[in-house]
Amino acid sequence: MCGICASVGFKNGVELVVDGLKKLEYRGYDSSGIAYLKNDEINLIKSVGQIKNLQEKITDNLQSDVVIGHTRWATHGKVSVENAHPHISFGKSFALVHNGIIENYEHLKKQFQIDNLYSQTDTEVLINLIEKQEGKTLDKLIGACNMVEGSFAVCLIEKKSDKIYLAKRNSPLMVAISQNGCMAGSDISIFAKKFEECFILEDDEFVIASAKKLDFFNKYGEKIEKTPLNISNFDFSDENLNEKYFMLKEIKEQPIVLKKTFFKYFSENYLNEQLLSQLGKFKKFHFIACGTAYHSSLMGALFLEKFCRKECQVSIASEFRYANRVLSKNCLYVFVSQSGETADTIACAKLVKEKGMKVMCVTNVPYSTLEHIADFVLPTFAGKEVAVASTKAYVSQVFTLLIMVLKMAKIDEQDLLKDFVLRYDNFNFDEKLLFPISKFKKVFFIGRGQDYVTSLEASLKLKEIAYLNCMGMASGELKHGTLALIDKETLVIAVSTVESLKSKVESNIEEVKARGGKVLLLSNLVHNVDVDFRIDLPSFDEILMPIVSVIPLQLLAFNYALMLGYNPDKPRNLAKSVTVE
Repeated sequence: MCGICASVGFKNGVELVVDGLKKLEYRGYDSSGIAYLKNDEINLIKSVGQIKNLQEKITDNLQSDVVIGHTRWATHGKVSVENAHPHISFGKSFALVHNGIIENYEHLKKQFQIDNLYSQTDTEVLINLIEKQEGKTLDKLIGACNMVEGSFAVCLIEKKSDKIYLAKRNSPLMVAISQNGCMAGSDISIFAKKFEECFILEDDEFVIASAKKLDFFNKYGEKIEKTPLNISNFDFSDENLNEKYFMLKEIKEQPIVLKKTFFKYFSENYLNEQLLSQLGKFKKFHFIACGTAYHSSLMGALFLEKFCRKECQVSIASEFRYANRVLSKNCLYVFVSQSGETADTIACAKLVKEKGMKVMCVTNVPYSTLEHIADFVLPTFAGKEVAVASTKAYVSQVFTLLIMVLKMAKIDEQDLLKDFVLRYDNFNFDEKLLFPISKFKKVFFIGRGQDYVTSLEASLKLKEIAYLNCMGMASGELKHGTLALIDKETLVIAVSTVESLKSKVESNIEEVKARGGKVLLLSNLVHNVDVDFRIDLPSFDEILMPIVSVIPLQLLAFNYALMLGYNPDKPRNLAKSVTVE
């Protein structure tokens, strides 16, 4: 997690870095800070909480042309000003911001006798390790980083210097330069409307950045050449907020996302016959992902098994990496990540790639690390998603995987999908439901088949932003333990969109009612069972109902969070892009 931004050469560097941090706040907002040069000395300003708290500490006329900044998601050390970045070395010669985890920091701390630290962070060990190295500043940085085990994206400044030093391993970092100056950061969005090109750093690459020049080096200190990426046509339009909350904005954008995805895959032919032929040769598919992307992977596997009769597995990335899996060249390993920077997912992709297997990625962010690794890329077109709880990215992943599967199976459902994207519109959530259902202390989401996957995703949303201890589960598993928890203080939300499973869902509802539990039914079907609450869904073809059914549940979580006084965009303890294990 965490976000870093740096500027050199621009007179308004403080303003540029703070604006950049605002765009990176989705990566973490436990604390933030800047370090800047003034009269050749390093100065720090740090604050706990959102970046607006940092802004209140910065005077309006503060200017510096060498600035680094950071917005933090806490890993090592509690949330405090002391643990906020940037960190300064004991000798006051260097300041550093860091995204990642130094896994061997305790060993390095003992080896180099780095004692009496001001903070509890691994980053303060790193900055003092750098200061203890021999040679010029670049040599010090390379020497320290070569001793590090773990991940890092680093921006370093030195007193009496007009340069910024960058280093990168297993954590995203990019840099851009114009005739006016240079900026670096964790996300291409900080370059919007300022630069036409940027350079994306590879692992163990280093940079000396000044106002007029970028020099690139490998881990041996040898100069290397880099090819810039043109970003002048990069789409930054989705960053503008036209609702009070990004989450609501992104929920409302889903009909547009569906239309855009359909257009890209049918009019612009992103899946051509050659690629489909290559995909069709694989006998097995293994999806690997985390969180919401794991749920869309479950849905993709259901589609593949149903329409292509392909053997499928789905694994949580953090489990797959350490499970000693038996890999097969007949299998395509599909990695799903909204950001393309999810640390566990990337680590698994690298592992599979090193073993000689083929890798496909499904991602929303062009030029991401995951896309760079993959043999095949299946882009989603959700646009930038800012709210931590994923909504439109999930829907775009599910729809994109469905399109891929139908094309692989040579099932011509173009007219069906076109009719869907043209007719589907935003769902109007009845807020009158909130008061009666908010009284329940236990909530379970249940479903079968595709509705089971929806129940998992709906439960995750309610946990993420309303902090409700709830569970999504397969309906048939109720009687294998969970019925012991059902009583009059329990609400069970049943999702039912599959006609052939309707009677089974009704039986599960009766089981709940017999134990005194209350039921909210979310369905587009006619059910012969009494329930306490109901949300009626518009009816579309069964294969499209996982998209239709999840959106009211996203709105339920959103409104529930607001009712409790929480900010749905920035849930506690979480960050959008999970770039650490």
